[in-house]
Amino acid sequence: MENSTEREKLLDSIKAHNKGRKIIIPEEVKWGELLLPAENETVTKNTEGLKVLAICSWTLGFLAFETLKLIEKRLKNKINIVGLVTDDPTDRNAKISKKRRFWRYYDNHQQEEFERGILESALEFGVPCFTGDVKSEYFRDLLKKLNPDLIVVSAFGQLIDQPIIDYPTYGIYNVHPADLLNHFGAGPQPWEDLINRKAETTRVTLHKVSTTIDSGDIVGQSSPINVRLINNEFTDNVRMIGEKTLLPVDHMVAELVCRVIMKKKNNETGRIDKIDFEHLFTQEFKDKLLSPIDPENRGKILPLPSDELVFTV
Repeated sequence: MENSTEREKLLDSIKAHNKGRKIIIPEEVKWGELLLPAENETVTKNTEGLKVLAICSWTLGFLAFETLKLIEKRLKNKINIVGLVTDDPTDRNAKISKKRRFWRYYDNHQQEEFERGILESALEFGVPCFTGDVKSEYFRDLLKKLNPDLIVVSAFGQLIDQPIIDYPTYGIYNVHPADLLNHFGAGPQPWEDLINRKAETTRVTLHKVSTTIDSGDIVGQSSPINVRLINNEFTDNVRMIGEKTLLPVDHMVAELVCRVIMKKKNNETGRIDKIDFEHLFTQEFKDKLLSPIDPENRGKILPLPSDELVFTV
């Protein structure tokens, strides 16, 4: 969507969904908006517990954000999602490496649906959304107001600088769908790396965020994920591979957040250094990750967290 009129239609539709919502266009930022939920969308919003900021976009980020919502629903007063920062591929002024990343595999209508989906998900839950430049003074001030204890990042197209990295007490972590421990798939094209290597498996990596892309200390990885088709056939379908690598994301985000909740509960400081996800995953789930991709049974475009998630707090 390169037409500003079309973008206005998207924002108008979000506002029309609930007329109590506010859309603020800050003059201080190069692009983006602050979207505020309506008062009736914040009435039941939890405001206690671990304050979490989600920096998420696309389907990977949608799944991570939905997992945070599920934790807040299930663990009453243990977690409070204070905000969502998201890429907006419909904004032609946004500097989010759109032409190098997964967005290019989706048409304008699908990009709009992804953006609408995550914004509606957040606003309906009473969470404010920011779609602009995170290296602006406006966002610095917003970050202080949101005051997160923890930041979870997933599929974000802007480099995150040191002031943001240093802000949350319990750290900032990124979920990246590549085997970073073995130096594969860093950057905006993790699935293209798999195709170029004709790889059979990959892993999802949880790592601390640093000022250089996908290079922070690794906290943990999923067990191996089969990215071949039935009968071990190779595929060069980036979207199909990308969908398969979504499978462990909700489990990994949930485990990270639950561990930080326990730290806060015990009045402990410091960040999470290591999580042995392979040990935590059940054998049944490991087998699911190792099953081949079935083109006839692909997941939803906007995936939801598994009903099997267990929150250990």
